[in-house]
Formats: sequence, C-alpha cells, structure tokens
Amino acid sequence: MTTKEIADAANLSAGAQELLRDDSTPNTYLDALEKQQLFEDAVSFLTHKMTVQNAVRWALECIRELQDPALKDKKNPSMDAAENWLKAPADPARWAANDAAEKSKVTTSAELVARGVFYSGGSVVGPESPPVEPPPYCGQKFIAGGIRVTVVAYEPQKLTERYQRALAIGRQIDAGKPVTPAVPGK
Repeated sequence: MTTKEIADAANLSAGAQELLRDDSTPNTYLDALEKQQLFEDAVSFLTHKMTVQNAVRWALECIRELQDPALKDKKNPSMDAAENWLKAPADPARWAANDAAEKSKVTTSAELVARGVFYSGGSVVGPESPPVEPPPYCGQKFIAGGIRVTVVAYEPQKLTERYQRALAIGRQIDAGKPVTPAVPGK
C-alpha cells in the first residue's frame, strides 16, 4: 500500500492528513506525525502499515513494558490468548482470543488486542452460519486502541515519553529488529 492508502485506511485526523505529501514514504510520514506529537495518529498509521501479526506483537510488547508495574505479575487470559494466536495463527486460536476477551470482567488493553486478533480475518460468526468477514481493518483498529490504552493508563504525566517509547517499540518490530529494552531515565 502507498503511504496515502495506509493513512486513509487508518482514518487519521485532519491534522495528520495535512502532513501527507506526494513524496511521503511511510517512514518519513511517521516521523512527521511523531514530530508534530500526533501520537494517536502515529500509532494508528503504524498499526495499519504492519502485518496484523506484527501489530499484535507490538501491542503485547507495549503491554509488557508500559503497563502499571502492579499488573505485571497478574495473569491475563486475553494477553495469553493473543500470544497463543501469534504462535499458531489459525481459527481455533482466533476464537480463543475472542472468548478470553468476552469472559473478562473489565476491558483493558489486552482485551482490545484479543478483539483485534479475532477481527483480523476469518468469519466472525459460528460455523453453523454462512461466513461473515469483519469490516476491513477492524483488527488493526482494535490493536491500535489497545496500544493507546496501554500508553494512557499509567503515568499520564509522562504521556509524550510513553507514546515515544511505544512508537520506538513499533518501529523496531516493523523493521524486523528485536525490541531493545528501554534505558531507565531516558
């Protein structure tokens, strides 16, 4: 997809659309979004640029690193289900992610990511009904929402730094590089 097609699919804000140039590459456009601190748009753009698997991987890395430390040791079935889908991206794991999100008593970033897994492709109705595909890019929208919730749910006074870190993680994953741990104090 072209940079414009990705931006259109991500349904970016008017301010983000104004930054789009004919010669924008995905990376230069992402740089411009981040420079203008249009972080929500940057997350949406990068999520739509990536494969769904990489977007899920990005979201899970963000959850692991950026969530409230008090939650790190708590079992999260939605996160586990999304991770299982990454290992075996087939319908049984996709439906298990949906089931985990439905059974959760609260909606956190992990539940949004699990919903993103479910809506990433394949029928959204049971096998007894004719197949119904999810709307285009529905999975990416849930995954981007999960990343944004992760960023804003803890230490809101550090929102800019947290968005920058989330985007750094996403860029590393998008480039096929291992995620470099954050340096404390930076």
